[in-house]
Amino acid sequence: MAKVNCIDVSTFQKNIDFKKVKSAGIEAVIIRAGYGREISQKDNEFETHYKNAKAAGLKVGAYWYSYADGVADAKKEASACLACIKGKNFDLPVYYDLEDGSMTALGKSTLTSIAKTFCDEIKKGGYNSGVYANLNWFNNYLDYNALKKLYSIWLAQYNSINDKDCDIWQNSSTGSISGVNGSVDTNIIYNEKILDGSKPSNPSAPSPEISKADVFYKVKADGRWLPEVKNLDDFAGIASKAITDIAVKVSKGSIKYRVHVKGSSWLPYVTEYNINDRENGYAGNGKAIDAVEIYYNTPSDVVKSTGYLKAKYRVSPLNGEYYSYQYDNEKSNGQDGYAGTLGKSIDKLQITLE
Repeated sequence: MAKVNCIDVSTFQKNIDFKKVKSAGIEAVIIRAGYGREISQKDNEFETHYKNAKAAGLKVGAYWYSYADGVADAKKEASACLACIKGKNFDLPVYYDLEDGSMTALGKSTLTSIAKTFCDEIKKGGYNSGVYANLNWFNNYLDYNALKKLYSIWLAQYNSINDKDCDIWQNSSTGSISGVNGSVDTNIIYNEKILDGSKPSNPSAPSPEISKADVFYKVKADGRWLPEVKNLDDFAGIASKAITDIAVKVSKGSIKYRVHVKGSSWLPYVTEYNINDRENGYAGNGKAIDAVEIYYNTPSDVVKSTGYLKAKYRVSPLNGEYYSYQYDNEKSNGQDGYAGTLGKSIDKLQITLE
């Protein structure tokens, strides 16, 4: 799936030439509609940005900045947002911007309820909805897994690569794009399905049962096995500590995996997940690992629901940035057939099925 380049703008960017923006390779823009609980807090550039972006042929979405102090306040913010975007047609969801430091004392449970309340009200108003937050918020102040099952996820993380699975990754706040005066937030849209502009289904209606598969994994580093990780909820490892052993399992289907020992060779494939089984329960021999290979076999019920899946995985070298994702043991389209660089110990691992 191709990546789509996107910017997000607000009243802080004026006199944007969206035709130049499009010529610069930007295909979509997310516009701030406003903030807070009052209609009077509509972004004073929203109408202009919307009109000119549409005229330039860009895909358009919107976001609403929150400082809600509870669920009731989130409803008021949704009502204000719906009033400000009334009559508008969006290609992307309407996102709830959760980042205000005044809200963190409310705690994860309340903040997650606030996000759900706003998003469900937006759905009732006829728009797709999503949640915007930075990595710290998704890790510590919001139930990322619960929200991801229900809404689109827009992650802000100014890094060389995103550490959480998301539909949109905001990768910089200092982008330079032709047609925009000064700096602008830049984004990559990974999930093109959010661009179809379709209306949401009734949020209260039960979703059809989908047969899906999850991957679970853990690593040994600094002389001990670390906690299990599911999909891309986190990474397995300790920064600056070499990984010496890896265990991987899936909820459906089967998986085989192996590791390359630094300064030595590839160890045999293993297929089980048991840290007490040195033969087939995990991959490794207690020495530093520099590369990993993983291959997933998709069962028939998952194929019917989601199509064939691949193991998507990446590692980072000791004290370095993540290498590119690899898919199964593929060697076409720039793939290496494994994740890692021979001769360089790894300290972090992430795996999902895609």
